[in-house]
Amino acid sequence: MKKYVLSLLCLCITGLVFGQQDTLHRKWKTYFGLGFGLGGGGNRRLYTDLDFYLQQRNNYISVKTSGVKRMRVFYFGGLPEPRSSDVSILVGKNYTFNRYHYLKFGTGLSLANHISQGAFLYDDCDRPGGCLFGNYVYEKVRKRPIGLPFEIKYGLYLDGTASVTAGFSANLNKVASFYGISVGLVLGRLRDQVKRKY
Repeated sequence: MKKYVLSLLCLCITGLVFGQQDTLHRKWKTYFGLGFGLGGGGNRRLYTDLDFYLQQRNNYISVKTSGVKRMRVFYFGGLPEPRSSDVSILVGKNYTFNRYHYLKFGTGLSLANHISQGAFLYDDCDRPGGCLFGNYVYEKVRKRPIGLPFEIKYGLYLDGTASVTAGFSANLNKVASFYGISVGLVLGRLRDQVKRKY
């Protein structure tokens, strides 16, 4: 996880150093976007996220939910599905480069939710009538720690209302920190139209 944090810091510094004057976001306008992403969360886990943000100039605030879930070929109902997720509020910066590319990074506060397998409770086959296949039922353990979320995303504007993204997101908490690398799509009023040069 440390190498990912260091990479995030390096990219943020790069954005601050090389960020150019943003002429596509006016001071008096509020821009917004609804985005979703899909990717991997390590250890064969699926990562997903969904967020809505408001932006003025190059400052943004967003409400975001994200999570990781292990992908299984076979699933038995008595086993709790291990997963980690969060609901976050983030604030950050969005820097535009060459009119079509942008880099955004932010951090904030989140409420994380972690579900794991607890103690063995019973076997369905021990009940009257029995069963064809064994189905062990376990306790579902749920913990909700406060977390520190952060994200960094690269985006390519398709026009003023859509962009494609690639990003890294993580949630640091005392129970089960998680991260995800994803690609996604954002729709909304993202920027002003680029004036064509004739």
